[in-house]
Amino acid sequence: MSFPAYPDYKDSGITWLDEVPSHWIVAPVKAVATFNDEVLSEATDPELEIDYIEISDVDEVVGIKGTTTLAFGNAPSRARRIVRAGDILVSTVRTYLRAIAPLPQDLDGAIASTGFCVIRGQCADSGFLGYAIRSEAFVAEVISRSVGVSYPAINASDLVAIHISIPSLAEQAAIAAFLDRETAKIDALVAEQERLIALLREKRQAVISHAVTKGLNPGAPMKDSGIEWLGEIPAHWELQPLKQLADPDTSITYGIVQAGPDIPDGIPYIRTSDMSGEELPEAGYLRTSPEIDASYARSKVAAGDLVIAIRATIGKPLIVPEYLAGANLTQGTAKFSPGPAILNRFAQFILGSEGSSTEFQRIAKGATFKEITLDMLRRYKIPVPPIEEQQAICQWLKGPQATFNELISVAEQTKALLQERRAALISAAVTGKIDVRAQAPQNNVVSIDSPRPSNLPPLRTVVGAYAIRELGTMGRMAVMKAGYLAEGHTGFNDLNGRYERFAAGPYDSGLISAMERGAGEICAIVTNEPKDEGKPVTYDVPKGYQPPFDALSALVGEDRAKSFLAMLSSLKGIGRDGVEAVATLYAVWNDLLAAGKAADEDAICNAVLNDWHPEKAKKFKRADLDHWLAWMCRNNLVPDGTAPRTDHQGDLFA
Repeated sequence: MSFPAYPDYKDSGITWLDEVPSHWIVAPVKAVATFNDEVLSEATDPELEIDYIEISDVDEVVGIKGTTTLAFGNAPSRARRIVRAGDILVSTVRTYLRAIAPLPQDLDGAIASTGFCVIRGQCADSGFLGYAIRSEAFVAEVISRSVGVSYPAINASDLVAIHISIPSLAEQAAIAAFLDRETAKIDALVAEQERLIALLREKRQAVISHAVTKGLNPGAPMKDSGIEWLGEIPAHWELQPLKQLADPDTSITYGIVQAGPDIPDGIPYIRTSDMSGEELPEAGYLRTSPEIDASYARSKVAAGDLVIAIRATIGKPLIVPEYLAGANLTQGTAKFSPGPAILNRFAQFILGSEGSSTEFQRIAKGATFKEITLDMLRRYKIPVPPIEEQQAICQWLKGPQATFNELISVAEQTKALLQERRAALISAAVTGKIDVRAQAPQNNVVSIDSPRPSNLPPLRTVVGAYAIRELGTMGRMAVMKAGYLAEGHTGFNDLNGRYERFAAGPYDSGLISAMERGAGEICAIVTNEPKDEGKPVTYDVPKGYQPPFDALSALVGEDRAKSFLAMLSSLKGIGRDGVEAVATLYAVWNDLLAAGKAADEDAICNAVLNDWHPEKAKKFKRADLDHWLAWMCRNNLVPDGTAPRTDHQGDLFA
């Protein structure tokens, strides 16, 4: 869709702004906003609980990704800036990270790092100001004025001296409303591409996992491996620990304990942070001195070796390319040099398979961070086909890999183009390159706390449509859990659920009925009730249907709407059992907090296994619950005791 230009322009006098509409003014940010207005006193009660926002919590597209709740006395000394809803947080350190975001209503009164410049609009619409400060040209100007090489920074006073173009307040509000709507559409499309990419990667991994654990011959005789994550393997395959598969002249070992300062012409060393992609990058490595490197000759890698993460992304294997031959490792990674009985590519496939990754997470130890020891890695058993069969499997996998990789590449390119479109649209609107006044809806601002307009569907209806779209293939119980977590975690209080402790998790028959009925009314989704008891409920979803994001955003606010969609996306990736485990753990954890009880891992897991429903102990082991608790913490799905209770004010915890 193209948009018209304004009828008349004038020279802004600012190179990067170029021309602006003739009726707009050009002024520094500080002309229409204040900055760093409120600071938390050093005399603050050390027991005061604060929600702390660090630079890593902020993303220019996603916004505030999360906070850390802690006592003021335990907070870092930089936790001092008091922030209010509508403030714009701009990182003044490591400005290339583009940590810029407006503060949502639900974080009003939070505490931000002094590494932020907190901008508060005075004679400007906060929505417009937030977009103007996140525009590409403004961010580029911030980065260009930053000083320092490894840790570039800008003074807050210099940042607010940067000029922006400013229309009237009414026009600012119209531009902000237009951008709210259009960026929400683009964000929804980006989320679809991200889900597609995740699905393609999941399918690719499933194909690889099946080939390297079951072989290519479906008629081959099978035997029980004796290993839970492997199950049955071809009868002629062997199970061998990694240490017996290593080149006899090498050992499985980790690398440099203390790498020392970064040496520009030194020896590169590989960290787990260098292993985020699907192969080791060509550049970007820290380097150590030849003297330190010489002390760790045992961990130097050769081309064809496998580097295996033993911390962070535990168990992830990558093959060392020619350009990294002679590099070294840190303690977070280990080296495996394949011997004659195993191909490096086959070893990479099996160690990186879905079952193996899950097993590595299960056996990992540690409280602060998880890791596997070298002894665990050396004893780790994998299936080993004859070398000719390994070659055939690796050759066969090139076909599906190429297909999936091409599809993933197309989806990633589409995502990148959408994000470029988003950035370009914001920049064009806030600098007056396009005139969007006619596109902005009238009476566009809907407060979260204001009465729901009569033309909007009920919240239960909209939540039902989204939950069925994302989780409906898992059945009714998964959709129900999406409703519970929408109310309990993302604050959709108008759902008004009363949740009971059913075998499969929190359940409210009235709420799920309303969600399904409403989804049918607004999106023509058909709920199929099975005639035979024990058969699952299924849903017929019209092809290409789209739940109404504008309605959801109007009902709960844009930030909460996005949080809900992000949560659904996370739940979609963990399967039916995962959703059941997470929702039940969340409910029990919340109930314990609400009752003032201990809520450590033991208390939560014991309550699930012993106090919820007899079926839980049959379905889940303690290790399963520990796995899903860790997943919840990683994904910020952690209750605070304010969600609806399922113990109904203490029936079980009195």
